[in-house]
Amino acid sequence: QQQQPRPGQRVLFMTRRPDQRLPEEEQITIVVVDEDTLRLFIRKVYLVAMIFILATSVTWLAISGAEFPFYPTIPVRYFFWLVPILPLLILFSCFPQIRYIFPWNWLITVLIVILFTFAGACIMDQFHVLNVFIGLGCIIMVLAIFYACGAFCPVAALPGLIAMSCMTCLLFIALIVLMIVLIFIRHPALGLSLGILFMVLTVTMILFHSQYIHGRLQIVPLFDGLYCSLLIYIHFTALCIAAKFIVDYMENT
Repeated sequence: QQQQPRPGQRVLFMTRRPDQRLPEEEQITIVVVDEDTLRLFIRKVYLVAMIFILATSVTWLAISGAEFPFYPTIPVRYFFWLVPILPLLILFSCFPQIRYIFPWNWLITVLIVILFTFAGACIMDQFHVLNVFIGLGCIIMVLAIFYACGAFCPVAALPGLIAMSCMTCLLFIALIVLMIVLIFIRHPALGLSLGILFMVLTVTMILFHSQYIHGRLQIVPLFDGLYCSLLIYIHFTALCIAAKFIVDYMENT
């Protein structure tokens, strides 16, 4: 049975013992996670993430199949649904203790999933249900492939913390510059570039996050499973956004 950390004590769950002993004054307890516990944690993370992804996908397919005009039936543009998501994610990042407090962690996570679902629902009636089904299937397949790469490929071939940080910063800067340019210059090629950059950024984060979940970075987020599931779901929605930019380019050329 998992024991919650005592107040004032840091607990690190690791896949193996570190080579060097930590100073005693740091008051850090090291718990070596056995393989069965790690596998159970990984299954729970992916199960919850798949529930979120399927809930969103089924909703989008239903709206597309029924050709239901989510907007303007609910007169809220898609970007207004997306706006509250960033503050909620910042709340999780700046105050990580919220991620461990029930029911607030579940309430915020489910709210983020609902907001993403409603944002996508605003445009789903514009697409044929078969195209939506094929598109979502391809995105889920790409997501699964890259998470499998992060879990099983040699660690030397995957981005580490420093490489991921540098690549993420560079890609974020490039994305911001492109978005600013798109405000003044409307060109399909710029939208395609934005979609490709967004997809590369997402794949980079997927490869790193997969290593984190599978304990390949030594530290295992054993009590942070819900947040790990949420990040998998966010990667799914990010791939959907990137695919939307690419589809728009193909339709306009």
